[in-house]
Amino acid sequence: HIEYALGMVITRRMYEDDLTDIMRGDKFRSMVRSQVLTRQVHGARWFNFATSNDQYFYVRSEAVPLASASHTTRSTGVSTASGFSNLGTSALSPTSYRAARILMRKYKNDRGDVTNIVPDMLVVPLDLEPRAKEIVGTEKSVDSNFNNINPEYKTAKVVAWNQIASTTNWALVNESMMKENLLWWDRVKPDYESVKDFETKQIKWSGYMRYSTMALDWRWLFFASVS
Repeated sequence: HIEYALGMVITRRMYEDDLTDIMRGDKFRSMVRSQVLTRQVHGARWFNFATSNDQYFYVRSEAVPLASASHTTRSTGVSTASGFSNLGTSALSPTSYRAARILMRKYKNDRGDVTNIVPDMLVVPLDLEPRAKEIVGTEKSVDSNFNNINPEYKTAKVVAWNQIASTTNWALVNESMMKENLLWWDRVKPDYESVKDFETKQIKWSGYMRYSTMALDWRWLFFASVS
């Protein structure tokens, strides 16, 4: 678990003679905003660093990124030629979305058996939100003059996250499996304290938290790293 701490100290004269309103209001407010943003940034690492062997919180025993075409298995004699890749490179479109859904349905477990994982959430940056809603929210075929049905209609809910750094990458997930396999430990939940020192007349505020994250498996995710 990694520690995060923030503090502020001001003198009595600074507080009494503040001419800029910097000291006005609740001093914990900025600390709370900071801790919320920090936790959001770290939560988004699953998508912002999906194609990197991210070791910020822990070391992966598999030694490959969360999204990879080279996932392995400890089971002997099991071929990883198919069903062990959750990485794509195509831009978000009806065709690439459909291909990703089919790929997830063909994921294999460590023993090489097809798992039939059905994705139900499309995670995108804000830039792709309109396109994502077109793909899964249009009843008739998207980008076509034909009046045929859109087989992707209502197959997933769209989640647009402003913490995703890329403007082109997107992800398809099974929501319940994601919640089962992404762990977040609050070793010490956000804690705030304040004190006024009698001798120096200083006022002190502090914030502290300690937590870590870990992924148990990769099969909840398909990730498209679009160049």
